[in-house]
Amino acid sequence: MCVTCPMGSNPAESYLNKRAGTRGAQPQKRIRDSQSFVRMAMDARLLCMLAITCLAGSVSSQNVGSAPPPPSNSCRGGFTVRKADTKSVRSGGKLAFQEILTNMGGWSQQTSDFEAPCSGTYFFTFHAVSPENKDFTLALMKGADYQVTAYGSKGAYEQGSNSAVLFLNRGEKVHLELQQGSLYEHPFNEAYTTFTGFLLEAY
Repeated sequence: MCVTCPMGSNPAESYLNKRAGTRGAQPQKRIRDSQSFVRMAMDARLLCMLAITCLAGSVSSQNVGSAPPPPSNSCRGGFTVRKADTKSVRSGGKLAFQEILTNMGGWSQQTSDFEAPCSGTYFFTFHAVSPENKDFTLALMKGADYQVTAYGSKGAYEQGSNSAVLFLNRGEKVHLELQQGSLYEHPFNEAYTTFTGFLLEAY
């Protein structure tokens, strides 16, 4: 293994410079020794440079070969919607939203539900506010079955929220259902009701 390969100095030149400082004519044997040393030094330097080049190429090839291949079957799904459409919702009805904040796939604004793009585990969270002196019960629904509920009590605009991790098969749908009461939503540029979901792990 070549440890050092000085590029700025030549061992043969250093040797000849030292020998040139001696007095008188040099014997023929010393001349032959000097020529042999020059050839040996140049050959050693060439071998050292070739070894470094080969080593660099080997490391580069290893780095390229170790890169992981891109995923062949990637699944993406996630959304955040906000600002409930309180005028159209009734007790026992599906909650619709006025605005889509993020949709990475799966959310349908027309049907107001999320459809799983692939089988896997998904995280959902939701939040709402009750009107003054009124309450509400809001449920996270997987198809026709409730999973968790949030309750906002009567008072001065009480809040209610909940979250869950669900296993969904591809094509199964999730939505929010107002089971009873009513919701308060800001009439202008604020949003008090939100609904978020995203894929954790695909199977």
